[in-house]
Amino acid sequence: MMPVLEQRLAHLFGFEYTVMLGRARSGLVALIETLNDIDNTPVPVLIPENICPALVTAIRAGGGTAITVPVSPENGLPDDQTFVRTMDSVEKPGIVSPTHLYGFLGDYPQTIKLARKKGWFILENDTNGLRIQSKESPFGDALLVSFGYAKPIEIGSGGALLTNDPLLAKVIDRRVSSYPLLDDSARVLEEETMLKRRSLRNMQGTSDQVLEQICHTETALSRFRFDHNSVDLLLTKLDQFPNDRARRCERRDHWDQALAPLDKILQPVTLKQPVPWRVIRRIPKGRNHFAQSLREHNIDAGINYRSLWRELPSHYLNGKPSSSDIWGDTVLNLWVTKDYDQAHIKQATDILMEAADEL
Repeated sequence: MMPVLEQRLAHLFGFEYTVMLGRARSGLVALIETLNDIDNTPVPVLIPENICPALVTAIRAGGGTAITVPVSPENGLPDDQTFVRTMDSVEKPGIVSPTHLYGFLGDYPQTIKLARKKGWFILENDTNGLRIQSKESPFGDALLVSFGYAKPIEIGSGGALLTNDPLLAKVIDRRVSSYPLLDDSARVLEEETMLKRRSLRNMQGTSDQVLEQICHTETALSRFRFDHNSVDLLLTKLDQFPNDRARRCERRDHWDQALAPLDKILQPVTLKQPVPWRVIRRIPKGRNHFAQSLREHNIDAGINYRSLWRELPSHYLNGKPSSSDIWGDTVLNLWVTKDYDQAHIKQATDILMEAADEL
């Protein structure tokens, strides 16, 4: 019988088995290592072109090959046919990982159909917890969820891999149990690499040597087992999640109402967003001007969704980079945290309106 936390997560996400992880990416490493044991050649892993770079270094750590899938310039997610075309271009089946980036829900019927036909493992990446008590069933052979920094279910660390395959759960759990705990020194290194990446995004170009150094550190930070001292905190966060999700949706709706006069300039994403991670807007012209205007008034504004081909040495990736990184160059994200009440949102909106008038 599974422990209480594992039972709770399995029930909430609609699966039978749960494997706890020190970081969500550690589940990806363990899965790749497991598949490599079956076929001793690198496992191809299809991921969105704009996903967190640490997923690529985790794929590399596990012995896999990261293959990028281009994303829509309008919503930042790969569409169904793009996944299909990329799968068709890869000779050996591996892992295909549709990801609910930013809390948006993508639709992948043809991807699932082709993956089943050709023997691909479907790993649904649900970093924002969209599938919790969802009316729509998960579609993957397994699902990854994160409880790390700035996630909707946040305890600062941890993740889970969920599956209906008892043998897979047993094998992954055994492998992850051999990984070290995430200690303070690892957390310091993680923060240092995050800050280095953030500073590099403000530069026009970065040498492969500098990126290689960052990636080398990240690769060593790929394998961690879950700290069971966090069980009670995570159970509490799961209890609080319905209210937290409602608050996030309320904040998003306040933003949408306030920004409505600017919709033609700060363009909304039309996909469903059951669990808002941020309020995401596309600004085809002058994105940096709007972001800088907010920052000059000490209001957070995120712009860090660049293509992986700009975040990693080229030899870390396979596939074809997009001819231009339209999504990475136009996206702006705004916060839905507790401190963004209606007054704070109005202040930010007024600044954005002034910025629009200046263009």
